[in-house]
Amino acid sequence: MKKIKYISALVVALIGFTGCQKFLDTDPLAAPATTTFLKNEKEINASLTAIYKSVNWDFGLVPYQSATDAWADLAILRANDLGEGTFDTYNAHPANLWKNAYLQIQRANTLLVGMQAAKADVPAGSFNRMEAEARVLRAWAYHYLVFMFGDAPLITKPLELAEFKTQKRAPKADIIAFIYKELDEAAAVLSWAPAERGRVSRAVALGLKARTALNNKEYGLAATAAKSVIDNSGLSLNPKFQDLFTRSGQKPNAGGEIMFEILYTDADVNSRTNLPLGNASRAAGGQSGRFPAQRLVDMFEATDGKRIDESAVYNPQKPREKRDLRLKYTVALPGDTVSMNLVTFIYDIYSNKTKFLKADGTWKEETNADFDNAFGPAKSGVGYLWTKYTMTDENAFQSKVSFILMRYAEVLLTYAEAKIEDNQIDNTVINAINLVRARAKQPAVPTAIENDQHELRKLIRRERTVELAVEGFRWFDIRRWGIADLVMPGQVIGISKTATGLPPVPNYKKTAVHDLNSIPDYTGQISQRYVRETRFWFPKLNLLPVPQGERDINPGLSQNPDW
Repeated sequence: MKKIKYISALVVALIGFTGCQKFLDTDPLAAPATTTFLKNEKEINASLTAIYKSVNWDFGLVPYQSATDAWADLAILRANDLGEGTFDTYNAHPANLWKNAYLQIQRANTLLVGMQAAKADVPAGSFNRMEAEARVLRAWAYHYLVFMFGDAPLITKPLELAEFKTQKRAPKADIIAFIYKELDEAAAVLSWAPAERGRVSRAVALGLKARTALNNKEYGLAATAAKSVIDNSGLSLNPKFQDLFTRSGQKPNAGGEIMFEILYTDADVNSRTNLPLGNASRAAGGQSGRFPAQRLVDMFEATDGKRIDESAVYNPQKPREKRDLRLKYTVALPGDTVSMNLVTFIYDIYSNKTKFLKADGTWKEETNADFDNAFGPAKSGVGYLWTKYTMTDENAFQSKVSFILMRYAEVLLTYAEAKIEDNQIDNTVINAINLVRARAKQPAVPTAIENDQHELRKLIRRERTVELAVEGFRWFDIRRWGIADLVMPGQVIGISKTATGLPPVPNYKKTAVHDLNSIPDYTGQISQRYVRETRFWFPKLNLLPVPQGERDINPGLSQNPDW
């Protein structure tokens, strides 16, 4: 039955472009037109807009990137998912990711070929810019394909119906070389600033090149691309970390830190995201379906700039206090005052009552659904809630907070990691790290470790984890660092079962690898904590499987090892 029902992603992409012309005429922004449609600048721009819309790879109106921390070791989903390591080649998520990537690629290919007919009738500057934007968006899709699936069909032109069954997987190295070429040539055309908000720019093109090179362990190339953005883009960090993840905070985009994002428009009531709703507290009327794990919480330093096992100011009985401020704006701990879905309250999982802020400014104790709701953080999660993207100042059922796909802090951290891995450490590396830490009010890199590759590697891995949590990086990072086999298997560990007598600081030095990657070991205290399912790890999980439905239709597609 699965074979009968499955429609190839490449067929879906093809149908989207060679199908009903009436639909394209009436709703030109819903999908790019066929090549005969592109006759002027307006039509090219409409087709380009459709490619931008296809960048939003989502499930249930939730961007896929936000789920990947739960497919890694920092979080969990309410239902079993890819993180458990027991899925097969028919799983919907790899199939959807593959489909989304090729839909985006085919839309870009269709535009890039079809727009050539209008070249003489479009101002050269506009034509070249739109062409370059389409090439960056195509490279964006290939970036995810190559690091999630490895080898993949490298398609650079619109497919005819007969061609989709003959596609073969190109080697990963060939796809990465193609990504670099596309991004270099596009960057040479684009301006450092986007033509308008939501569009790609030279900074995004080179930022994606840096990200690609980092994931491919080409550290010199990653550093060079990132440094070009740092030196020339004019970007800086938003002074307030928390403003990056609320709609009102995003609108001014202080410093231009948000480089590329999924935008939602007020003009369309159906243009919205369920990310805040799906993460929000039950006490605030949310659906709390995704939860941070203890490992993430314990990655955040104390205010003295030390890991909590090395800090002189951290008190395990008061884990909220004297912590990196990013913790509060990433994860809700019991006792925190949080605002979700326009409700301000004291987050608590230990009591059936908690306090809510009323319209007159007073606090009133009311029933606390986070305590005993079957789908809440205590019964369904491991005691924590996300605050990043969830404390947005809007109705969670109609949220339009942008999901950030690239921001300047990532570029700074990419530059620092690449230079550290190459052991090319200088003041520019320390400055990049310190810019990110200073925003969080964390102390600068200690002078004693400024030239110590091992200690800087430890610091940058921790810094990257806490700065970019739930933004779509951890799944890739643990594979690049070669620690997935260490961090993925075992139970998901959570908060203390009791509000008092909390467990002691975990052991980060079980092995040298644990210490390097700040991986806490909870041996001897698991019985005191909330726990969830046991996860498994197999080497095949370094890559996702090629969807079996694709291989049923195109037997020429090979499969990844051991799937």
